[in-house]
Parts: sequence; C-alpha cells; structure tokens
Amino acid sequence: MHKFRGKVCLYVLAFSFIFAGNAMAQRKSIAPLQHPGFDTPEAWALKYFTSVTLLSGLQPPETLVEERRAGSITIGMEVGWLPALTPEQARVGFSGKKQEDLNKAPIFARPSIRVGLPWRFSVVAAGPAPLDVFGITPRLFALGLERPILQREHFGLSWRGYGQLGSVKGAFTCPKQALGFPGGSAGNPSGCIAESNDVVSLRYAGTEAEVAYRLPRMPRLIPHAAAGVNFIDSVFHVNAPLATTDDHTRLWTRGMTFSGSAGVSYLLTKRMAFTVDAFYTPLGVRRVATGPRVNDGLFNVRALISYTLR
Repeated sequence: MHKFRGKVCLYVLAFSFIFAGNAMAQRKSIAPLQHPGFDTPEAWALKYFTSVTLLSGLQPPETLVEERRAGSITIGMEVGWLPALTPEQARVGFSGKKQEDLNKAPIFARPSIRVGLPWRFSVVAAGPAPLDVFGITPRLFALGLERPILQREHFGLSWRGYGQLGSVKGAFTCPKQALGFPGGSAGNPSGCIAESNDVVSLRYAGTEAEVAYRLPRMPRLIPHAAAGVNFIDSVFHVNAPLATTDDHTRLWTRGMTFSGSAGVSYLLTKRMAFTVDAFYTPLGVRRVATGPRVNDGLFNVRALISYTLR
C-alpha cells in the first residue's frame, strides 16, 4: 500500500513538472540587446525626445554685471511645447514597421534652481516632478555649469556645460487602446495582452555658447542666441507582455547632435524675468533601410519665468 502511494506521488510530481515545462515552453521571455544605428527610426525617436529635455538656452539675464555673485539663488519654471508626431514619425518599432504610442504629453515642464558660485560661475539643476502625468512618469535630473566669458554694458558672451541622467516610464509599445483589438490585427500587431511598462533612459552631455545684447533704448528687453553640441546616449527598455512571450528587448544608441536657440528675455522687475526661446536641432533619419537619409529635426518653443531670491 505504501509502495502504491509512493508511485502515485511520483506520477503526480512528474506530471506537475511536465505541465510546468509545457507552460514555460509556451510562454518565453526574450531579452535581446540591440544597437540600432544613430539614423534608424528607433534611434531617431530616442534622440528626438532626449533633445526635448536639453538644458540649453533660456538663461535668465543679469540686470547688472556686479549682481552675479556667490550665493545668489534664482528659481525658475520652464515649460516647453512638445510637438505631436505624425503617424509616419511614430512608426519606429521594428525598424519603422510598427507605430508606437509616443504622443503622450503635449508639454515638458520642470522647475529649476540656479546658485551663484565663486569666480562668477553658476550651477543650475532642473528636473520634472516624478509624478504620473499624461500616462508617463519622469525621473530625470539635469545639471549644468555656466559662466560669462565676456560681458560689457550692452553685450555678453557666456558658456554652459550640461548633462542629464534618468528615465521616463510609460506604456509606449503596448498602450491601453491596443488591448481592445485582437492580437495580430492592425490595432494590436504585437499581440499585447496587458499594458507595457516601458522605460526610456534620456541621457546626454553637452556644451553651448550664448550671446546676448541689451537694447540701449529698451534696456529691459534682451535678445539672445545660443549654439551647442550634444552627445546623446539613450536606451529604450521594452517591458511588454505579449500573447506568447514577455518582450524585454533593450535598444541602445549613441551619437552627436547640434542644437540652436534664439529668443528674448524681458526684465519684469529687478528680480523677475520672463524668457521665450525658439529651439531647433536637426535630426537625421533613414526611415527605410535602403532609402535616403533625411533630416527630420525638432522645432519647439520654450518659456522660462525666473525670480532671483538674493
């Protein structure tokens, strides 16, 4: 009797292992690391959204040269327009074959703080609040170091170096609206069975020079222009539950971009300023592997309201 019970237990245990093995065989987990070229559709999307967060331009003006001193503190709020991508631009998945849900947020907003350092240097830190807004959760931190190089009564030339670390989380590859369509259909080509939890790392380092000119007849109005070069190193980590697999593909790309901005600052008071910039960066992309490389750059408008505490 004991031998019989032992055999039954062995059979049950073996059956359990076989069943678990079949279940694992039916549902796999794929996690390849891919290195798409800097002009592929996937890389274009990464450098496009990384460029949105560049800590460039929008430098609040100093009312007088002697006011730039160690210990001064300026707080600000930056808001930038995030242009919506066309269906063709959003078709970046699988080397340009699948349209991803990239039009999440219409704006990019972040507070900033500027602290004066010795020898006329200033350090600036900025980052959006880590809150779930528009279906995305940003965890980004940008840091910059800046200094005037040449400053006269009506003319100024300054330098800034900057960088950013962090990521943004959202359902880009398997959005909620895709779940209402059958797997393999046009509305759900990947076969999503739940919302994805994708993470995109938006990392960069860059430097720029900015010129500003105070109008003699309108001293409160200060036009300015800046030009910079940036090194982008970004990763898109897919976390998508599909019908037969869990997709954990990582797409990593890096390369150089150039950017420029121009705008005006207006001194509302001796301590408060309002700045508006038009920003542009050319971004090359080859949407078809055998097609030509074209420029599909980012143009947006950014604004900053700043106040000097002391």
